[in-house]
Amino acid sequence: MPSNSNSSTRTTAAGRPATVAAPVAVARRTTPERILDTAEELFALHGYFGTSIRDIMQACGLEFSLARYHFGNKDALFREAIGRRAGEISKQVIASLDALLESTGNMPPGIEAIVTALSTPAFEHLKSGDRGWHNYLRLLTQNSCLLERPDLTAPFYDQYSPAAARYREAFALALPNADTDTVRLVQSFVESVFHLVLNELYARAAKAGANASAPPLSPREVERMRTYLIRFAVGGIDALARPGSPPGNPEH
Repeated sequence: MPSNSNSSTRTTAAGRPATVAAPVAVARRTTPERILDTAEELFALHGYFGTSIRDIMQACGLEFSLARYHFGNKDALFREAIGRRAGEISKQVIASLDALLESTGNMPPGIEAIVTALSTPAFEHLKSGDRGWHNYLRLLTQNSCLLERPDLTAPFYDQYSPAAARYREAFALALPNADTDTVRLVQSFVESVFHLVLNELYARAAKAGANASAPPLSPREVERMRTYLIRFAVGGIDALARPGSPPGNPEH
């Protein structure tokens, strides 16, 4: 991609030099996109409660008033950030499942294959080194901290609900003897394991000192952790769905 010879002399609305690391990308982004990119990263790092609009605007070098103009308040900005890629990731995980079901024909899919299909799009994004997807997937791990604020996470869940329903159906096919509650528990368990593995990856990246000029996560490490996720999830589902071991009964 050709460079912009004038990018190094650009200044932000606050009068500070613009970021030089990616001048062309910064020059081509609109103001709302710059704000959203920064909000996505800071909300992912510090959570909704640990991030203010002032933090976001200072980080992207823009006037505080521009956030109010484009998004209104912090709640609206968070909802915009958490919903911006939800439709895309939903379509991707559905396509991954469709490919699996097409390959199995009339046979029910296996649990390992379903978990693999579910994890493939996110882990491919992580291996690509795309910082936007890196930040967004990390942002999604914050959802469990916002159980009392469903209005904030609704933009994600509303768009992702078709994918969740499809995977719930797939788990039901793979577990024909499981009741509806067990299938829902299985799905929640896989999502929880997914978040744990992602958090572990981000913690390792932080310890390794990932910076803006390097991929945030090693593709080799990402794939290794994905393997752990699948093995752990499959083992847990087997225990949850095993006959004689009803959910919530620690004695079995």
